[in-house]
Amino acid sequence: MRELDYVVLDLDSESKETCDFCSNFYGEDNKSVRQIISRVKDNGEYVSDDVVCEECEAMYWNNQIPKCERCGRLQTKLDVDLLCRCIRRKENLEEKSLPRLPHQRESMPAFYERQINSLQEQLNNAE
Repeated sequence: MRELDYVVLDLDSESKETCDFCSNFYGEDNKSVRQIISRVKDNGEYVSDDVVCEECEAMYWNNQIPKCERCGRLQTKLDVDLLCRCIRRKENLEEKSLPRLPHQRESMPAFYERQINSLQEQLNNAE
């Protein structure tokens, strides 16, 4: 399984998105408060972008949200009910990707996500 970095960001208070982990498709929905962006640790490749409600965010921090054994993605309600995205998209996880070379630039969002992740780790270690 590939190693992923997860970055948790605040959502706009006016966001109308519903939780990807617990909301039903047919009835009651939980309002999302955070966004979780997943990237491959080696090369910064974008993997997924999910939103969570307060209850599911607590489950995320306690490592209670299941991850795909094959690709490492957090398993959303759709993934649990059907199949993980790596299977639906027929992703080849055995294919090795090259790490980013020093002269190659990473995207600005990936750069800022790394910075946020680093600051969150420092804050958690300080507490």
